[in-house]
Amino acid sequence: MKKQPKLILRESAVWDMTRNFIPGSFVEMGAGTGHMASLFLARGFHGACHDMGDSSRDLIRKRFENDRDRLQVVDELSDLSVNHFDYLMAFEVLEHVPEDGDVLSQWLEYLKSGGIFIASVPAHQRKFGRSDEIVGHVRRYERLQMHKLLESVGLKEIKMVNYGYPITELTRTLSNRIVSGDKSYDSLDQKQKSILSAQTKPLAIKKMLSLVSGHMVQPFCHLQRWFYRWDLGDGLVVVAKKP
Repeated sequence: MKKQPKLILRESAVWDMTRNFIPGSFVEMGAGTGHMASLFLARGFHGACHDMGDSSRDLIRKRFENDRDRLQVVDELSDLSVNHFDYLMAFEVLEHVPEDGDVLSQWLEYLKSGGIFIASVPAHQRKFGRSDEIVGHVRRYERLQMHKLLESVGLKEIKMVNYGYPITELTRTLSNRIVSGDKSYDSLDQKQKSILSAQTKPLAIKKMLSLVSGHMVQPFCHLQRWFYRWDLGDGLVVVAKKP
């Protein structure tokens, strides 16, 4: 499946925020298909993944069946060791969680003191639309809101960038229009929508992506860096330290 432009831009922003990180152990929450885990494995990291979807965990196990010595897939968080990992990651997950502070506090139990939390979330509640609804989002985040959330669970040295501008302003508007009449997700509950969103895209979105080349988006990976400090883009990437 071709990547959505926002995913390409997000990967670039994550790289910018973590390029100097020393490879170590990580645990990724809400790992989906394991795509982001694969990027960190390629950089020499190792660790574990968890996802609430049985089908998602099966996909990750199949994807990394030849890398079981470097990546463990756990069915329950209780299978993980507390205060164990150098990095805790959650990409496009917290926006699916009604009680985000409580869940984040639980996740942080598995991160070492001095460990780093890395996450991405969609930005700006005013942009919440049909494309958020069908994938099970319960919110989008403002920069200050995200900062307060991280502070409330004890994280320090918070750094954040707002990525995606200017191209995501166009792609989000276009996506909302394309899926405005899509009823295929309406029979699913919020959890089911969240699990499915990591595995596939609405048919109309797939058709649109078939016309888009990743090379077309690459110049915007460089352009968006000029706007990281401003609240203009469609998503946030954050890193913070556990004391």
